[in-house]
Amino acid sequence: MTPRKARWGPRSGSVWARPWNEDNPNHTPFKCGVNTPQMAEYEDRLQRRAAGGEILVARLLPKPGPKLYTGMLWWVFGLYVLFYARAPYMPSAAEEQTYGELMQQATFSEEAKEAQNELLAAERRLAEVHVFGWRWRSPYSQQVPPRMRSVDEARGRLEFHLQQRNALISEAKAQVGIWSEYGVEEVRDRFWKAYQSGKDFAKRMTWWDLILGAGGRRDEEAWVTMFRYLAQIMMNFTIGLISALFSFCFSLLSMLWEYKTSYLSGLLFFLVAMSGASAMVATFIGGMYTVAIGGVYVVLKSNANNPRLQGRRQYQPQNLRARYEHYD
Repeated sequence: MTPRKARWGPRSGSVWARPWNEDNPNHTPFKCGVNTPQMAEYEDRLQRRAAGGEILVARLLPKPGPKLYTGMLWWVFGLYVLFYARAPYMPSAAEEQTYGELMQQATFSEEAKEAQNELLAAERRLAEVHVFGWRWRSPYSQQVPPRMRSVDEARGRLEFHLQQRNALISEAKAQVGIWSEYGVEEVRDRFWKAYQSGKDFAKRMTWWDLILGAGGRRDEEAWVTMFRYLAQIMMNFTIGLISALFSFCFSLLSMLWEYKTSYLSGLLFFLVAMSGASAMVATFIGGMYTVAIGGVYVVLKSNANNPRLQGRRQYQPQNLRARYEHYD
């Protein structure tokens, strides 16, 4: 007995085949093992999905061009300035001698030390009578006000001597200039202090994020929680280092004021120093994001090439082929 000839392939809503029309000479039955256009489209979609990570990474990579080459030159120049550049100006022997004398005078000021000791003594005397509710308690109401005035006077004298000391330090720095070895080393020290403070800020924020947000949600998978924490850590370090860069910028402006540089020389030094600082910050942040994106790409690529997943993907179209056989 010959089976009845089927007039229809899979259901009309299926993406694998369409109704078999005998009047259409270009239409072929959906037989097992036949490479139909629908199956070719499915295989092509699988290949595009497997290569999706490569396309995403390719979009994130910078394209060759003038902007890329300019950025690379700026980056190399900034790192060279930060790590290897030497001071372009060498002070004379007389300038260095004047610098040393002024710095010694400012560091070992007897007047400033005496004013500091007076302030400490006045604060100790005030602490002896400064109790809770002293305004309404006798005899503290009569003893506290004069001692507070003594503390204010001692603090004013100390601030006066500190201003004189800072003026001497500024005068000493102006003798050698900001382009000397003294200025170059000082600006590097200020940057590394700001850089370390930014990383410390990021570490503290990461610690509190782990403490306050420990554990993911119940309906959240482990890898989703891991990626969420990774993104939070990267964001903390990005914010910390960018804030450190701004802090170094203001510190650099105060340093230019201390060295009494001219407008043109100060502007040039500011641009060079900020180039080195921003290049280092960009290196850290860029390397961090590059490693993270590379790790995500490797994970996605390994999952795409997993034989178990590939077998699961190939199982469905083979079953569909077997289900919709047609007999003559």
